[in-house]
Amino acid sequence: MSLSEPDDRVLAASAAAGERSAFEELIKRHGPALHRYARTMTRDADAVQDVVQETFVAAWRQIGGFRGDSGVRTWLFSICARKVIDSHRTKRAIPIDDRLLEPVDRSPDSDPFTVASGSEFLAAVESALAELPPRQRAVWLLREVEELTFPQIGTILDLSPDGARGHHHRARATLQGRLVRWQ
Repeated sequence: MSLSEPDDRVLAASAAAGERSAFEELIKRHGPALHRYARTMTRDADAVQDVVQETFVAAWRQIGGFRGDSGVRTWLFSICARKVIDSHRTKRAIPIDDRLLEPVDRSPDSDPFTVASGSEFLAAVESALAELPPRQRAVWLLREVEELTFPQIGTILDLSPDGARGHHHRARATLQGRLVRWQ
């Protein structure tokens, strides 16, 4: 952010006053990070788009109530974390007939993440992350990928900072154990 760009709190206040362009700027700034988080937490491309969209819809509706106790980024991540949980609760049932009509590509080249990264290590990290309990995965992603502090993570996930630190420690230990081949 340059000196000429308004900070997030100014944008949130402008959006609360009805300035749509201010909210659009918040979407541009934080949308990619929320998308990364939702993608890793849901692992369902359709659900990712829904979660991020629902996050911003909820944020738009609630922007007038944003008190500034935490940063805008932290506030948006807390909304997104709740939307991820909601998406897990309300997984859409797909009729069995529809699934039978879709061909299944079992080749190793069929996973878009593996194809895009071209790296066996990144695929192993993705797989190891998917096996973590949801809260540990969320804490690890928010800390390591989004570079949030433990107090911010605690606010987002309704944990104490020490609780967030503990989940992060357990996640790192588990990941190190599963990725020992690359150490």
